[in-house]
Order: sequence, then structure tokens, then C-alpha cells
Amino acid sequence: MNQTSLLKIMGIIMTVGLFGCSEPASFSSHEEFAMLSAQEQVQACSQQQTDRESTPFVSFDLGASRPANSGLSGLIADVQHRKSVSLNGQWQYLIDQLDMGDKGITMQGGVGLGQQALPTQLLEYAFSDAARLTVPGDWNSQQPSLEWYRGVIWYKKSFNFSAQANEKTFLYFDGAYLKKDIYLNGELIARHDGGFTAFNIDVSSHIKQGENALIIKVDSRSDPAGIPTEYNDWMNYGGLTRDISLVSTPQSYIQNYKIQLDNDTGSNIQGWVQVQGDAGEVVINIEQAGIAQTIQVNDQGYGEFSFAAKVKRWSPQQPYRYEVKLSYASDQISSNIGFRTLQTQGAKILLNGQAIFLRGISMHEESLLKAGRANDWADAQAAVKVLKDLNVNFVRLAHYQHNQHMIEAAEAAGILIWAELPIYHSMAFDNPCTLASAKRQFSEMIARDQNRAAIILWSISNETPVSEARNQFLASLANHVRSVDGSRLITSALFGRRDEMESVAENVGKRVLKTNGRNGKLVTLVPNPDPVTIVLDDPLGEIVDVVGYNQYLGWYVSAVATRVMRESDWDLTEDEFRSAMLLEMKKVKIESHLNKPIIISEFGAGAKQGFNSDEGHIWSEQFQSEVYLSQFELLKNIPDLAGMSPWVLKDFRSPYRLNSQFQNYWNRKGLVSEEGIKKMAFHTLANYYRALASEGLSENKQIGASR
Repeated sequence: MNQTSLLKIMGIIMTVGLFGCSEPASFSSHEEFAMLSAQEQVQACSQQQTDRESTPFVSFDLGASRPANSGLSGLIADVQHRKSVSLNGQWQYLIDQLDMGDKGITMQGGVGLGQQALPTQLLEYAFSDAARLTVPGDWNSQQPSLEWYRGVIWYKKSFNFSAQANEKTFLYFDGAYLKKDIYLNGELIARHDGGFTAFNIDVSSHIKQGENALIIKVDSRSDPAGIPTEYNDWMNYGGLTRDISLVSTPQSYIQNYKIQLDNDTGSNIQGWVQVQGDAGEVVINIEQAGIAQTIQVNDQGYGEFSFAAKVKRWSPQQPYRYEVKLSYASDQISSNIGFRTLQTQGAKILLNGQAIFLRGISMHEESLLKAGRANDWADAQAAVKVLKDLNVNFVRLAHYQHNQHMIEAAEAAGILIWAELPIYHSMAFDNPCTLASAKRQFSEMIARDQNRAAIILWSISNETPVSEARNQFLASLANHVRSVDGSRLITSALFGRRDEMESVAENVGKRVLKTNGRNGKLVTLVPNPDPVTIVLDDPLGEIVDVVGYNQYLGWYVSAVATRVMRESDWDLTEDEFRSAMLLEMKKVKIESHLNKPIIISEFGAGAKQGFNSDEGHIWSEQFQSEVYLSQFELLKNIPDLAGMSPWVLKDFRSPYRLNSQFQNYWNRKGLVSEEGIKKMAFHTLANYYRALASEGLSENKQIGASR
């Protein structure tokens, strides 16, 4: 690397302040950052700054130059249908609370080397008598002492392997939270940053015949400039949370591909294929449709295709999928793939040319069958059963990419999917390394799931405050997503403006005053308020194809507004305000001037399962159900409404939630409890969706007032 490049990198590092040791970069740094090569960008974003000095026993310089996301190979498609060996099961582990395992002088080079001390050697780690954790699985739910642990744990698994001379071997992860250093047989072979996306490593030159030792350093701590960032209203479970396997391929193999119906006409199957090998032919076979096509790939192993085809369409009513086979040289892969078209027409979402109303729900990736993360086929089937009981045709998988079992199960059941990257609340939007990470993680999301017909929406953010830096960050991310996969719709879950929330609150306050007659002469001065119209004018609406909107008039707004009004000498109680708000919600209008589909991506209220009250207690199942009923009336006043995904299917863990009586570190907005017991509001929403479906309300026009 020349001196000019080194100076450019150091300038970026000093400006960016990746780990919170300096101010974040100004937005002008994005342009300077873009001038670096891809390798230089990785090095700039990996350079750690620290004001800690080494001691006689600790060296903070050890490993400092290791680049993040190094040693990875292009994601391999359809690993579940390839020759593989599962590494799931029992793994040994060591807790490294102070992150000393690769810094301590007496670690003799670090835990990842997996050394065994001689009787005369001082080595301050050993796996020989280490406890065990189940993989896949998070550490928080497996050991009571680790319930709230955020930090480093070292995992080790020994395994036997018989490598074939004519094959390549890849180490595949469907995801692990959050930062990983991967050592095989004492050698650091790769690093990956990101808790929810799949990745793989070519270990062909590292794996041995016979016994091998795999050691993984997993760090669940977030960085200020990371994705996700430090503060989230959900539990980021740490550990090797998803499937891990060794995948074998021929020396020349199909790495990835995309195949879909042409969205414009629906009469052509089109896509691309990427192989690792020489120029040659790839054969696509779809026997059920009588299709056999030969595709030429160039010297870089890449080829595009488009050919006429008549196929049955995948839809929620008929989730038909074809077995698609691809072969190249000695390699053959297959997958069950659905074909459908997806477009928007004004404020309508068109699936297979027909407008569809999305009857949905949001959900986190927590198991209905056990504590902690959902991570296997049984978890996915359990979730899909509850979703079908709710009569949905759509699910928002929040706030990150979910495991491949869930995607597969939802698609097989005909459930449409909103998939999301955890760009959540306030981020380091002026940091070019954060943007680079967002783009990389979104590319990883798409690489795994680009052939899943059920996924119709890529979501680039949730509840991000408006700023010029945010606008430019998300515009750049949206452009990137479209360049990688332009066949799906882009969305984001937006906030309402504060002044509009204040207008709604003021209306409610006036109605309370009119009703109770308090505040003396003020009552006679209060006019009858007109219903408020909430206009969705966030600049992000111009960037996305479908506008998501999170709205909590029946929950958070009532609490905050009552406190503010009482501080301004309005004589009202929160109980009075909430009761009036439920009536006011039926009159509120929501619209935009964008002529784009609107999805109410969140609404809801908290309730502890089994707590009942007919007196309007806000944590009761009855109150949660009342909020839903008022919300249904509000939906009639949204002309461009194309769907909804209330918050949330199941109660989920959240460090935000400190009310020990009702929350006890659970977000209680779920329609089922953490034990899977259905609350009253579950049946309220299920009945509402059943009525929509039974009346044939698949088009938007039945709910929005102006349609």
C-alpha cells in the first residue's frame, strides 16, 4: 500500500471515530470514503482507536490490525440441499467478560490457538473441563448466570472430517450474534460482523483429514457506529444462535443464482447465475413446467437469462412452488421456488396483477416452544401455525433478517414477508463505515433469500428521526438495494410528526374538558375540535415504494400527552384522556400526497396475559382489545391503506421494560404470551381478519375511505 493510500485511510479513521473515541464523521466524509478502494475501506473501518495503554500483562495492540469481515467467500445458495455435515450440538465454552482472551500476555497468543499447556507452561485458559452450550442456541436462555450477559464467549468444537480430493469445503453460518472471529486448527481464518445474516468461509486449505478443532470468539457487544446499535427495544441474544455446517461442493460449482418471473409481463422467467469455474454451460430444469434451458456463463462465471415460460403463480391462496434444478459441470443444486409478479399501481400493491390487502402481524424471532431465539424447523412450524390461526396473509419479520427455517415455512404456507435490516432509531448516519456496513449486510440478506417468492418488501429502517444525514444515508442504502435486487418493493416504518401528535392530543384534551366541565371559564372558550389529519410527509416517503407508518395513539401518546397537559394546567387525568383517545382515534385521518401504498406497520397496546379488568386498566387484556377495536375504525380513514402489521405476535424480551408487576423485562404488546397463550386481542384481530377474508376483501379499496 502506498503512502498516499495510507494517509487517506488515516484521515478517514480520525474523522470517522468508529468506536466513539471521536466525533462521527461529517457527511462530506462519505465522498472521501468512496474514493478509497474496497480493501482500503475495509482497513479504515476496522481500525480500532483506544486510549488504553498496555500493561505488563495485557496488550491492547494484539489483533488490532485484523480487518473485520475478512476471509469470507461469496455466499453459496441452497446449502440445505447440498452435501453437508452439521456442526450443531454441544460446544464447549469459556466466558471472557473482560475480553482478555486474545490480549492477555499469559494467553500465549490467544484462546483461538487452542493450545494445551505443558505441565511446566503457564497458560491461563483451557477447554478441557469447560462447560457446554447447545448450538444453535443463544447463551442468555441456556444458563441463568448468562441471562443478561453481553460480552465475549469463546466456543470450541472438535470434529472428525474426511475431505475429498475433488471437493471444496465451506464452513457455513446461517447467523451468529454479533461479532465473530473464527479459528480453525489454531489459525484465524475469518471475521464477520453482523448478527443476523448468513456467511460462509472456504476452509478447503485449512481443514484436515481426521480431527479438527474449531474455536469461535463471539462478542455480543454493540458499537455506537454498529448495526444494530447499542440501544434496542428487544433482546439481542448472544452466541452461535443458528445452524452451522460444513458444506461440500465440486471444485467448479454454482455459487449463487436468481430466478424469477418478469414483473412487467409475467410471461418470461429471467435471472442470472454465478459459478466458480471456467466459462461453460449451466442447465436450468423445471420439469413440472416442461422447461429445460441452457445458459452460457462467461470467463468470470457469470451469465444472465430470459426465456418465455408459462407457470402457475405463487400466491397466499395457492403457494405453488416448482422444483428448480441447476447443473454446471459436475455440480447440481435444486430448490423449491415460487413464481409471482409484484408491482405497485398508485396506492395499490399488485401481486400477480391483482391488488392485495396485507392482513399482517409483526413478530420477533423468539421461540414459542422454548426460551430464547427461534432457530429450527419446529420453531418455524409453531410460529406459522399461530399465524394461520390469526388469519394473516402477511408477516413483518422485525427488526432483522430471520432464520432460513422461518422464511421457508412461511413461504410454503403462503404467507407474504416484510424483511428488515436493523437500522433502528438513531444511528451513526453521518458515518461512512456505518453506511458501508448497512450495504454489506443488506447484500448478505439478499444473497440468501433472493429466490423466496414470499418476500415482497425489503425494509431499510424503523422509526428513524428525520435529519439530512439520515435522508442521504437511507437514500444511498435504497439505491444500493435496488441495484442488487430491483424486483422487490422497498419500504420503511416511519414516525408521525410531533406537531401532529400534539394536535391529536389537544383535540382529546378539549373533548375531555367539554365533557367534565372542569377548568372553569376555559370550558366556554374551547370550540368543538375538528378531526385531525395526519399527513405522512417524512422525506423518506419519497425514497421508498411503500410507506410504513408506526402509530401508537392508544398507548404511548396518551401517557405522554397527559403528563405534558397537566404540566400546562389542563385539569384531566390519564384515565380520562385514554378513554377520550379511544373515541378520537375513530375520527383521525391518515394520508399522504405521494400516491403510494401505506402500511400501518405498527400499532398496539401492552397487556399481561391473564390480567383482566373491566375498569379500563391499561395492562388488562380488555384494554388491549379495546385499542384494537378503535384502531379498526381508524383504518377506515386511510385512503391509501394497503395493509397492516400490528405490534406484535408474541411478548418478547426487552431490557427497556422495567415494570416488575406487568412487564418484568418483557414487551407485553404481544397477542400471545411468552408461553404461547393467546390473549383476548388475538381473537379480536383474528375475527377482524376472518371477516375481511370471508368478504373477499383482497383489494385495498374496501377499507380506505376514498377507494
